[in-house]
Amino acid sequence: MRVENQLNGSHLYASTDTRPVSFRLPKPGERDPYFGLSRTFYYELEKAGEIRFIRLKKRGYARGVVLIPFDQVRSYLQRNASTGLG
Repeated sequence: MRVENQLNGSHLYASTDTRPVSFRLPKPGERDPYFGLSRTFYYELEKAGEIRFIRLKKRGYARGVVLIPFDQVRSYLQRNASTGLG
């Protein structure tokens, strides 16, 4: 996988030919493979209205899958690259 050097000289995301449309919310204690951000950080971004999760659940099931839109995270990081995260 080729990695682009896009934000402040950091290797933050894959080039457009390998990046996903979305990816699963990381498991507790883990970080996502694309940006290295934690599950808690993603929940904070959603609560602040910075990104919107995609929630998939079958009717009648208690649990489902939470997906993170790749482009929304990338846009957030680009907007906050010079000002610092948070």
